[in-house]
Amino acid sequence: MSMIVLDDFGTYLGKKRNRFVVRKGDEKREFQVEKVDSIICTSMGAAFSSGALNLAIKNNIQVVFAHYSGQPYAILMPMSMTGSVRTRREQFLAYNDERGLILAKGFVMGKLKNQANILKLMAKNRKARDKVLADRLYHAGRMIDEIYDHVDSLVGCNIDEKRLELMNLEAEAARTYWRSLSLILPEKIGFDGRETRGARDPFNAMLNFGYQALLFPEVWKAVCYAGLDPYAGFLHADRPGKPSLVLDLMEEFRQQIVDRVLITLISKRIIKVDEILAAGEEAAEGRILSKKTVKAIFSNILERFNVQVVFNGRRASIKSFIYSQARMVARFLVGGSSSYIPFVLGW
Repeated sequence: MSMIVLDDFGTYLGKKRNRFVVRKGDEKREFQVEKVDSIICTSMGAAFSSGALNLAIKNNIQVVFAHYSGQPYAILMPMSMTGSVRTRREQFLAYNDERGLILAKGFVMGKLKNQANILKLMAKNRKARDKVLADRLYHAGRMIDEIYDHVDSLVGCNIDEKRLELMNLEAEAARTYWRSLSLILPEKIGFDGRETRGARDPFNAMLNFGYQALLFPEVWKAVCYAGLDPYAGFLHADRPGKPSLVLDLMEEFRQQIVDRVLITLISKRIIKVDEILAAGEEAAEGRILSKKTVKAIFSNILERFNVQVVFNGRRASIKSFIYSQARMVARFLVGGSSSYIPFVLGW
């Protein structure tokens, strides 16, 4: 499966029978509809035919419109969804009982275990050439494991009782995780800690783009197709326009899909530090990241989506587990399963 990315001014997406046609100047590419699973437009100067959009919707192909930063501002999906009304009713009710706390804990525990395992993996990979750094990374991973145990021990009647404690533990782990990652990034990249919306430094801008332009739309689609309401979350507090459940479920996939890829791109010098940010005409267009960086992020994260892994006794692509996790949330809410097992990969 492939993704059509429209990132250049003057790009046009049309259709020819059962194929998408992408044109820019004299260049033309065609994509068979059955081989496309999503379309992402990050350019303010791209155009679409209504026929192309109709072809996408008829074939359940999600169309995402995003700013140059990667932040989506619109998602086009079919009106018909799977799942039942009962799932959403139970989702709303679960906020006020133990189910909401169990799910919130699961999302955080998945995030923490993946953070710890990423650090341990990097420690293992560096042990031969830099034992001191490897020891520091492994120790940081063990510290996050201890926080994980604290989260696991939390008991309460609903999420409101424990949200503050849960968020404080998550924040403590995040400080350890990002501080540790800064040790393996080039000093020239200037990474001093995690910044979310509006970040202009290279690594945070790459993280934000990967999370927002690639991971967010996939989780959004999975949540909707599982019959869940994307705005009714458990870990992330309610706020108008905030897709809290999507942000909840994203937590257990950020490290293994986005963080790991971006660290590899930088540490293996696939992307040079001084080429990450947009400059010249690209910056004048309003871009934060260079076109070269955006292209590398898209291609490598899409490749990571399709990597086969083993989780919960099943071997499949990482991307397929996003959908199975959303379905697991739905089954848990309606009583089809007695627990929620967060997505975690070993090291």
